[in-house]
Amino acid sequence: MKFDLPKDDASFRRRKRLPLVISVAASDAIFLLIGFTSAWNYFDFTLHVPSPTSAISETPAQTAILSAPPSGRIEWSFDTEEPIAASPVAHQGLIYVVAGRRINTGRVIALDLDHGQPVWIYPLHGISDFPPAIAGNLLYVATRDGRVIALDRQSGQENWIYNTQDILVGTPAVRDGRLYAASDGLHALDALTGELLWIHQTEHGRTVAPLAHSKGIVALLSDGNHLNLIDAVKGKRRLTAGLWFGGIGAPVISEDTVVVTGDRGIVQAVDLHARDIPMEKALRFWWTKLWLYKSAPRPPDPVGFSWHHRGIGGLSADIVAAGNGRLFFVAKHADHRAEIVALDASSGRELWRFQADVPISQGVALSRSNIMMDTLIVGTQDGWLHGLDASSGKSVWSFSLDFAISALSLDEDNSILIASEDGVLHRVR
Repeated sequence: MKFDLPKDDASFRRRKRLPLVISVAASDAIFLLIGFTSAWNYFDFTLHVPSPTSAISETPAQTAILSAPPSGRIEWSFDTEEPIAASPVAHQGLIYVVAGRRINTGRVIALDLDHGQPVWIYPLHGISDFPPAIAGNLLYVATRDGRVIALDRQSGQENWIYNTQDILVGTPAVRDGRLYAASDGLHALDALTGELLWIHQTEHGRTVAPLAHSKGIVALLSDGNHLNLIDAVKGKRRLTAGLWFGGIGAPVISEDTVVVTGDRGIVQAVDLHARDIPMEKALRFWWTKLWLYKSAPRPPDPVGFSWHHRGIGGLSADIVAAGNGRLFFVAKHADHRAEIVALDASSGRELWRFQADVPISQGVALSRSNIMMDTLIVGTQDGWLHGLDASSGKSVWSFSLDFAISALSLDEDNSILIASEDGVLHRVR
């Protein structure tokens, strides 16, 4: 005999099954999303990517030449009347200085290289912490409040402004018509027009250090101690590597290696061309667990790992220069001492150390003084300028100035641009 359920009981069962159906559907949607995300990250399913309207690239950094050791003679001085925020940049007869540590005093000043006279001044209405970048006839400045400003470098006229809506970290990089800015992710702009091409959201949120760019790849650090390698044309992730220390300062690319520094003076190098492998991090987690319980052999090195160095010491280490297969670091100690340490870029082997009893100024510069020897030029906050043999770390020359040095750089004509802590820029031969 067949009994029909009352309509209210059938409705009750349907209502009872509804949460289960919703739960299964939600689970399926999550798995589909994870699968789609994995496919998108690990395989090159690229949609149309806008192309820039030009091919302008940043003026490449070149090793400046000093034909003889500097004498310490000051050719001219210019008082900006505000602290100089970053190392000055010289190009084709002009010097660009970022000055001011307050919103109403921040500005960019263009000076004549020969006489130190102002050519133009652009008020930032904000603060910039990093040197400007130059590409073609444009000068690019990043402000602390998230603006990238493009100026005509001859006249100071404003061409365009792009706002990332978050803090900008580091000097923008310009390659093949694209401008890259590190903020709440990696922003790629048309370098000529300022139009947004794409944004790459870095692992675990916003970026925490200036970016590096080479061979079509952008490297930058993000929250949670992650090194991100990103395709510079498509904006797609190539590798996300978790660091086992706190990353400090900008990554530096030497040949085919990305080098990252951090707290306690730790340095790690990663293959620039490494790519993420699906499920590699999960497999490594469980393999490491088994290895710790002596149930599996030691796991291989993580994808992309090249070498690491733990012996620099100090509270932290920053890469301040690179050239001819060498990396130069400033190690900072708790008692305010500093050391210059040189490592071999291909192996991480320590080459030499130079002890400084006081803090090192911004803008350590690498120059060529003759065919056989590169010289590392270092300023200290007690007013000393040192020239070190880049191959041995031995002092080649040194002299004292009558002011505390805050930053330095080299110009195009056998002289050094030195900023004092009271905001005066000096040209020294």
